[in-house]
Amino acid sequence: MRGVTLGIGASVMRDLALNCINVLLLSILLTLAMERFAGRIGLVDIPAGRKNHHGEIPLVGSALFVAFAFAALLLERPPHGLPSFLLGLALLVLLGLADDLLDLRASVKLVAQIACAALMVLPADVLVRNVGAVLGDEPVVLLSWAGPLTIIGIVGLINAINMLDGIDGLAGSVSLVAFLWFAAAAAMLGLRPELYFALLLGCCLIGFLGFNLRHYWRSRASVFLGDAGSMMLGASLAYLAIRLSQQDQNGGEALSPVVVLWILALPVIEIISLTARRIAAGHSPFTGDRQHVHHILLQAGCSVNETVSILAGTAIVLGAIGLVGWHLGAPDWVLLLGLICPVGLHAWFVQGGWKHVHRRSSRIATAGRAMEPPLLGSSRHRP
Repeated sequence: MRGVTLGIGASVMRDLALNCINVLLLSILLTLAMERFAGRIGLVDIPAGRKNHHGEIPLVGSALFVAFAFAALLLERPPHGLPSFLLGLALLVLLGLADDLLDLRASVKLVAQIACAALMVLPADVLVRNVGAVLGDEPVVLLSWAGPLTIIGIVGLINAINMLDGIDGLAGSVSLVAFLWFAAAAAMLGLRPELYFALLLGCCLIGFLGFNLRHYWRSRASVFLGDAGSMMLGASLAYLAIRLSQQDQNGGEALSPVVVLWILALPVIEIISLTARRIAAGHSPFTGDRQHVHHILLQAGCSVNETVSILAGTAIVLGAIGLVGWHLGAPDWVLLLGLICPVGLHAWFVQGGWKHVHRRSSRIATAGRAMEPPLLGSSRHRP
């Protein structure tokens, strides 16, 4: 069993709580301000084609970046390489804003994403140099492949989170789960800068989700992330994953890179699966469709809130399995083999397994309605 090194005193916790409250309130205020301002400059999502929401919805993802950047720059002990990361992230958010306004070509976005990802990590040498002991007792070192594979991984996760941003609250909820699991890992490793980083981003998201999730006081989302917001979240998750999993390069204990895969399993499996299915069908990987797992759950009869709950719950369970397995001392190769289960279940579900779930849920719903007592005086029982 691995030891837990929290190394966080009461004064640090008070400081952390104060910072989290401040960034939460700032996120709420900036989201409200951006909601009012976005319509004036045409920064809205208009229902058309595959978009079936009601009315023009403001795109406020840039508000999350401003709230996070402001809080991160005030950190007493910021993570190594934060300036270059924030610069690359700022350019990525500007790219997202341009795409939200002008609908850029996929090839243009891809090239720009690669450039932004390189700027985030190369100047500070924040790279994935090993992928864990997946072939034996020693970590597999990437050597000269570290730079290219790091950039590919960041760009992949940027687009994976973007693909999840298809229904109210989904991308934000799944990202929030990942940030909280990364915060737990940072606390276990005693990594204060990474703990602050994860919780500040999580609090930014909580402020945003109050307007993006469907709940008792809000039947539909009043704001969307837009490409600026979803790409920012994907890049931030990737950067934090690298920081946590490569700490041993600086002499400290690191989170296993395979645990990172468990925490990010839902978006990673989804983008690989969706890309493979599109190529197999003879379509471009960048072609939009309604074959995402959240669309399939909706087709299976789940509501929007049920779909978000199922997928966010799945992300919680997957992250817990990875982190608990690592804490109990499971070898990296065992954790890697364990990923066969969620990969197989995802493949079964999207390839037709959802039809069995749909039929079963329909039977349960029908049986439930048959067992309901008559609603005396209701309109359906009046002659």
